[in-house]
Order: sequence, then structure tokens, then C-alpha cells
Amino acid sequence: MDLRPELKDYYGTDNVYACYQCGTCTGGCPVHRYLPEYNVRQIVKDIIDGEIDLSDKSLWYCTTCYVCYERCPQKVKPIYLVQAATNSAFKKGLAPESIKEMNRIVLKCGRNSEITSIARKQRKALGLPELKDNVSEDYKKIAELTGLSKGL
Repeated sequence: MDLRPELKDYYGTDNVYACYQCGTCTGGCPVHRYLPEYNVRQIVKDIIDGEIDLSDKSLWYCTTCYVCYERCPQKVKPIYLVQAATNSAFKKGLAPESIKEMNRIVLKCGRNSEITSIARKQRKALGLPELKDNVSEDYKKIAELTGLSKGL
């Protein structure tokens, strides 16, 4: 898929074309260390070439640590390209079911997992205040404004 037409609006610059494929982004990526199939340099190249495969599940492995952003000598901001790809994939219904399910849970209770009875007991034993069961109102507003809830 060719994301290049969308990049200027999302990215705010044409600087993406300054990438000379040095591999610094991938070399510093903590995900790539454990999952070699996640290759930021290749993702950036595929986007620049207009050949990104939005159905590739490895796009979703990014932890948003921003190491690639910080280390890129050309200031290409690879994380933004990965985010543009995953945002586009989500809009096209190509997000993995696990991503959709996590977002459904956040819409339901405002957290990415339910608060267990064990967690409640531990908090009480530590003298911590009780957590509200539902803190999702702000997230629901954001989901409506961004169209996130339509993709679930």
C-alpha cells in the first residue's frame, strides 16, 4: 500500500525521504533484539517505496519507546512512520484482534485490563485507595473524536 500521499498530513514534513537506510533505528530497537522480523529500517524503506504491507502483524510490535526517534541521524522520526502505518491499518480493519480487544476493554472500563479481586486486596493491604471501577469516559470521548470506536 502506498502511504506516501497520507504522510505529509500525518507527518507534517517530507523529511522521511532523508532516510539513507543506515539501520540505526533497527540497531537500537529493543523489539528487534528479540523479534528479528520486526525491522524498523525495512518498514521505513517499504513506506518510502510505497510498498508497505498493512496486513503485516509485525507492524504492531512497536513498544513506542522512541529509541529510533532519538537515534536517527537524519531526524526521520521512524516511530511516526510506524504509527502512520498502524493507524492506516486500523482504519482499514487490519488491526490484529488482540489490539481491538484491548481497545474494547479500555472503552469498557478505562484500563487495558480489569481490576482483579487480588489487586484490590493488595491495594487495601498496602493502604492504597480503592480504584474506581469505570474511568472510561475520557477514553470514550477520544475514541469517538478519532473514529477509534468505529474500528472495533
